[in-house]
Amino acid sequence: MRVLGNPGGLFHLRGGLVTAVESPGSPGAEALLLRSGRVSEQDWTAALREGTGTRSHQETLIARGAVGARELNALITVATRDGAFATAAGEIEDYVVDSPLDVLLSTSDGVAPDLLASETERRLDALAAMPFPLSPYRERVVPGSRAGTRALTDQQRTILEHATGRRTARDIAFVISRGVYPVTVEISRMLTEGMVEIASPEVSFGFVNWGHSSLHPRARPERGASPETEPEPLPARHRKNSRNRTRPSRWPAPPEVLDLSETEGKNIGL
Repeated sequence: MRVLGNPGGLFHLRGGLVTAVESPGSPGAEALLLRSGRVSEQDWTAALREGTGTRSHQETLIARGAVGARELNALITVATRDGAFATAAGEIEDYVVDSPLDVLLSTSDGVAPDLLASETERRLDALAAMPFPLSPYRERVVPGSRAGTRALTDQQRTILEHATGRRTARDIAFVISRGVYPVTVEISRMLTEGMVEIASPEVSFGFVNWGHSSLHPRARPERGASPETEPEPLPARHRKNSRNRTRPSRWPAPPEVLDLSETEGKNIGL
């Protein structure tokens, strides 16, 4: 099932269960494996080559000893839940059911759609209830005035290192190879404690000729003038307006809310 929107997402289903979710809004299982150093580029390339045909790519990774079966399945499950959150936290326009597509890494157990929807709803509600609910895709952050006055956890220190004012929570999640949901929640907490602040437009968009005047329109050439020396003015281009919600998109409320723990993610460092 392809969810259309910004960032959108691709939900892989088998036997009525969700086996993987891929979204541009969150690091997938492949990115978490490679960027965190759990699997080397050499082992990954070998798995792609050897897994074609009789065995799947993840079976090849496990057979090569690159990663354990239990750890790999837990990581894929965490990436699946994070991808669902990333999709729901953005703009959802429509969905399309496609023919089954191949996916390199998928959870062996699968996740029931109603449980995945409940968990996603719980995460959206938890983020919205924070004193500074942060959008994973909109606000950019810089170190705050109290960043150097408090003891920092390893995760907070890593976030501060990459809080340049030009990165959103989603951008930082990709850089540090962690799920976008825990990174967004942690940055929201750091905003509350003054360890980070929302970057000003001058910092966030300083690379786009901030404050410069626009170019003057070209003069229309006189009759008989050479087009090489006096070109026609270019047609004006108008920027389209886009919606920018302050509250993430919400899925329809499920009949009951399942309070799943973050045990899997904590055990594997996500």
